[in-house]
Amino acid sequence: MKSYVKLASALMLSGVGMVALERAIASGLASGNIHLPAGTGSIVSVLALAPLGLIAAGALVYVGGAVLGLK
Repeated sequence: MKSYVKLASALMLSGVGMVALERAIASGLASGNIHLPAGTGSIVSVLALAPLGLIAAGALVYVGGAVLGLK
């Protein structure tokens, strides 16, 4: 398997894993089982935006590697 495909799949799988983590935390918050301490707004923002960034980075790496014909 080409190295850029491995990198792209790792980035995308990490993003999907973070989406699953975020969904688990969100469902815990909705049911009242999890309570976040005050001042954790930046952590929640990272949990919401980082998965999208990782998935987008994986797509860019894959497309860039395919266009450039990397090994």
